[in-house]
Amino acid sequence: MFLKKVSLAILILSSMAFAENNITIYTDYNRTLELAKKESKPLFILFSKEKCQWCKKLKSDIVESENIAKELKENYLVLFLDQEKSDYPSKYKVDGVPDVFLVSEKEELYTEIFGYHPKEKDYLKWFRYVRIERED
Repeated sequence: MFLKKVSLAILILSSMAFAENNITIYTDYNRTLELAKKESKPLFILFSKEKCQWCKKLKSDIVESENIAKELKENYLVLFLDQEKSDYPSKYKVDGVPDVFLVSEKEELYTEIFGYHPKEKDYLKWFRYVRIERED
């Protein structure tokens, strides 16, 4: 009985931590692009596959990292697309997953990030690069 209560408490606390970094995640390319144009925000597009373990790890890292989540919530529209199931323009040459594209609301590519990158600082550098590009 004690173990069940402790497990429930841990579950509740972990859900609260997840809620703190709650990021709105979109799954429709065209609708998200229209919203990006209205809000003048770039897109963070993550291409993945359902059974890709590195994709799942990357998704969880994004949600769990306070700094990455903050940056995404404030400055991007986050779009998760399945390479095999989602409709998206053919200009995105996705040869493997996970693959992240940072794209302007005008569909201009800032950078592509292929593969799993565990270091938070790498994403923060890429976000800083996009900020600099947007200022020009």
